[in-house]
Amino acid sequence: MSSFTMQELQSAIAELDQAIFSHEQWYKSLLRILISRVPAEPADLRPDAHQHCRFGQWYENVSTALLREHPAFVSLGDAHEKMHVYARTLLQLVSDNKPVATSQLDQFENALDKMRLEIQSLRLELSEVIQNQDPLTGAQNRAGLLPWLREQHALSQRRGQHCALTMLDLDHFKRVNDEYGHLAGDKELISTVQCLQTILRPYDRIYRYGGEEFLLCMPGTTPEEAREVAERMCHAVAAQRIQPDGFDNILQVTASLGVAMLDPSRPVEASIEIADKTMYEAKKSGRNRVVTEY
Repeated sequence: MSSFTMQELQSAIAELDQAIFSHEQWYKSLLRILISRVPAEPADLRPDAHQHCRFGQWYENVSTALLREHPAFVSLGDAHEKMHVYARTLLQLVSDNKPVATSQLDQFENALDKMRLEIQSLRLELSEVIQNQDPLTGAQNRAGLLPWLREQHALSQRRGQHCALTMLDLDHFKRVNDEYGHLAGDKELISTVQCLQTILRPYDRIYRYGGEEFLLCMPGTTPEEAREVAERMCHAVAAQRIQPDGFDNILQVTASLGVAMLDPSRPVEASIEIADKTMYEAKKSGRNRVVTEY
């Protein structure tokens, strides 16, 4: 999710909040029908009712790529559709002037709770990304690194899901600061993160690990895919043409990258350390290259 700007993240939260409001208005209307036995909306009795409420219309036509491409967005859609299945059952009983069994109401409430949990989890994740964002580069800072990696580590242990780590360090960064000043260094950092964001997926993460060092986390990525992505990032960083303000020179930027897997059989910190060590192997081997642990 580090591939989105602060403005895009805030826009996604605002859009999600409006969708939550629409859902709450629908729920109030549902309660009124169930309690007062007033006629139901015809759209809520349709098999595709989940596509006709305001929340469903928003879901089908969401404009923000950050939401549309997020893995949790699919789960939210499934939970919303299932909730409408149970709601339709209740509404049909009311329309037919039949009693509603406690078990049927419980099924609906459970589905409703699951949908709301999906919504709040997605919103919380977006909020945490904003709170943990590095103000200079837009990458994530280290505050949320270990908790998030431990979640991925647990997924790896339970489901065998791959997660790749890539440590990236900009080569000769101190020289840039010394020769062109810290503003030039800042420009290189910002440009590099923007460059990486064009390669990574919306749900990958870029953490600013140190001054000019970044840890890239890619869930659902095999060792072979991780190597390929790292090579693409290495070439993309080297293709940058950054001109420091007040200078005619163009900075020749390169990076050294070390790739490791988030191995379920070892602690998270050990996998980070291996990614760091392989990055230093790339430095020793001549810089501007990728080294993997495998």
